[in-house]
Formats: sequence, structure tokens, C-alpha cells
Amino acid sequence: MKVTNIQIKAALLAGLALLGVASANAQEVTLLHSVAVNQGDIPDRGQYLSMSLLDLANSGMASITDVNVNLSLSSLPQQNPMWLGQIYSTLTYGVASEEERTAVLLNRPGVSNSNAFGSSLSSLNVTLDDSATTSIFNVASGTGTYQADGRLGVDPYGSRVAYNPSNVNAGLSALNGSLLQSQKLSLLVADTQQGATGKLDRWGVQIKGTATSSGTINTGAGGSVAATGTGAQSVGATVHSASTGAGAVGLLASANQTLNLNGGVSGGVDFNKTGSGTVKVGDSAGFTGTLNVNEGKVLVGGALASASTTLVGSGGLLGGSGTVGSVVWNSGATYEWQLRSVTDWDMLRVAGTMDLSLLNSGDKFNLSLLSDGSFDLGGGYEWTFLQASNFGSLSGLTLGADITNLFNISAGGFNGGADTTGIKVLVGSSTVDGFTSLNIQASSVPEPSSQSLLAFGMAALVAVRSMRRKQS
Repeated sequence: MKVTNIQIKAALLAGLALLGVASANAQEVTLLHSVAVNQGDIPDRGQYLSMSLLDLANSGMASITDVNVNLSLSSLPQQNPMWLGQIYSTLTYGVASEEERTAVLLNRPGVSNSNAFGSSLSSLNVTLDDSATTSIFNVASGTGTYQADGRLGVDPYGSRVAYNPSNVNAGLSALNGSLLQSQKLSLLVADTQQGATGKLDRWGVQIKGTATSSGTINTGAGGSVAATGTGAQSVGATVHSASTGAGAVGLLASANQTLNLNGGVSGGVDFNKTGSGTVKVGDSAGFTGTLNVNEGKVLVGGALASASTTLVGSGGLLGGSGTVGSVVWNSGATYEWQLRSVTDWDMLRVAGTMDLSLLNSGDKFNLSLLSDGSFDLGGGYEWTFLQASNFGSLSGLTLGADITNLFNISAGGFNGGADTTGIKVLVGSSTVDGFTSLNIQASSVPEPSSQSLLAFGMAALVAVRSMRRKQS
């Protein structure tokens, strides 16, 4: 079985993060949980404890396989500035009664048998990651990515000892393993010496784990669901968004990646598609917000709620044969239409408003026509590629109107070349069942290649021509 990765990131304040993933394949999920600390003053030669609940079991995660930590410390105003060489910090998952697991984040950076004071940094804003090349013990800058200290056996209040990598026994990997019922994460920050004071500003964890087969992906404001492997990857759970603007949930697929959202999307606000790859969206009756196609391709294979809006930006591409709510086409954006056989091609249904008002002869929409090589582009034939219940205001948009001047038309994969001369985009001549169509009209009868004729037969071609012409 092919193992695929799905990355899910959530940017949340302190509280509960719900995350779920489902697929026929084994997958990974990643949850980013951020905690803002209001009163994080670390007492002089004292301790500060910050706790947060993170319900991984109900998030669709089955076990923990990797943890990274973001840690931000600073000095208290009007007092002696923090001295990083005095700071000790740990992160614990669970409680003692369930065999809690602890990682040592800081253990007096720079302090050794030859250095009594250690690092003099008065602030810290770093990421701790086991894959980093440098230990936080040797920190030289208050920013960057470092390995956690990991020396659980070195007493921060005891005698100074030489740094020895062999003493690292509690790095971030110590947190890996099965989920614990308490759901508790506890961050301890201690000032081990008198004389300098600091505070904990915020902290966060990025937890990666194996995914269960059901659930709801609710990343929170600014979160994202992203393909991390190559090829096609599937998510069976419903991806939910409850934020708009900068907090909109991202759907990310990069080059050579396809993210199949088989469980669809839900919520009444925004999703942002980014990356040059493809996102396929399944049935999404619970989605009434806006899907912004900013980059790459979105293929609609199911039905989005009629109250939803799909906004195709100048760098975006929309395709598929599903049903959407309202659609806005911006100049420079693209609709991809595929002709697969004499009986099978893409047709998008718009249950709401099809808004073409941003288009004109100078600001055109891209219409990309694709085939498998079995057909020549020719005329005397019309394909319905879109049906809409109504169209946004556009001068001259009447039944039967020729609106080719609003489109840049390209073609690929057709037998005989990609010449689009004579290809027109027409508004259907009548309204059928409350829907008006947009049709592609060719200038001469499109003849299948000899191979296609053997497969389908001339009789089938004639029958289909007659049937499809009636859709106008």
C-alpha cells in the first residue's frame, strides 16, 4: 500500500483544536497549536508553568510521531534583563498517573564546567526541532531553529558539568508514542539563579502523527490542509473553515501534487487554494462560504451548496463536472474543459449567479480546451460546458449571443493540432429547466481519429451530435 502524507496546520489560541483525516491510505497529520500567555512572568529563581489541553484523539490523530516547539521569552521591563544561561525549560505530555513523557527544551544554555554564566541573551524566539544541526545549548542568536537540549539527567540546580551529547536522552522524540487520556501539555520555565528576570510570551507545538480514518478537520483561523507527498492523496474527512480574510483556511497542493478532498468542505466563510497543484473537491452541501482559487487548479467533482461562491482569481484554474453555487471569473483566470469521448466531457453547473461582469475585450478569461488526441477541432458542433441559473450583469449577454471576445481560447491534445481559429463561445439559444448554457462551437464537424472511430462507431457519433445540439 502506498503511504501518503497530508499536512494539516492550525493556528490557534489556547484551547481545544479539533482535527480529523480519513483515507484508504495510511496518512500523517500535523497540528500546530499556539498558546498566547497573558501573565508569563518568571519569578526570580522561581518557576512558571503554562498548561494547555490538546485533544488529539478527537482530532483524527492516532499516535504522535514528531514534535517541534516554538518558544518565545523576553526580559521584564524596568528590571535586570533575562540571562538565558539561567533558564531551564521542559515540555511534558500527560500526567504522572499515565506515564507522562517529558522533553528538556532548555538546560542553562552555555553553562558548563568552564563557563559559569552561559548565554547572555536577554530574549529568545526560536523553533526547537530534532532535525536541526545545532543544539540550543550552543545558541548564538535569539532566533533560528535548534535541537532541544534533551539532557534530562543534568541537574539545572546542581554542579556545572561539561556538555556531552551522550547525555541527551530526552529530546523532542521523547514525546512520541501513543495518545494519553489526560490530553495535557505542560510547559515549565524556571529561573535557576538570583538576579535576572524574564517572562514567557508565548509558546506552541507542531505535532505530527498517524491519522485515523474519520473526523472533521477544523484547523482554526489561519490553518491549512496541505499535501506533503507526491502524486494523488486523499482526505476523507470534511475540512471546516470558520474564519475569513487572513484567517481563512488554506488548501495547498504544490507542483505534481493532487489533494482529493473526498469529504468535501464546510463552513460559512473562506477557503484559499494556493500552490500550483490540484485540489479536487467532493460533495460539500455544508459549505456556504467563499472558495478563493488563487493559484493552481480546483476541480469540482461533487456539489457545493447553492449559497457558496467560487472566486477564480487571475492565477487560478477551475474545472470539473460538479455543481457550484455562485461563480466569479476574473480576467486572467482559467476554466479547463476536457473532452474525453463522444459521450463524456466536462460540464460545470452553477446553481447561483455566474458573474462575468469583470470581463471585457481587454480583460479576458482563459478557456483551455483539452482532449486525449482522439478528436479534431472542427465546427458544426456545440458542446455545453457550463449551465447557470442566472448571469451577473454584462452588457450584450442575451440568449444566443456570441461572447467569444471575452475569452482567450487555447487547445491541447487534439488530433490535428491546437488551432482554435473559428472556435466560438455562445450563450445558449434558450433556457432549459431554469438554466442557461455557455457553449463551445467549432467551425467544422469534429471527426474522431481512425482509432476513435473503431472504438465508438459512426452511428454513435451521429446520435451524440443530435442529442448534444438539443442542449443549447
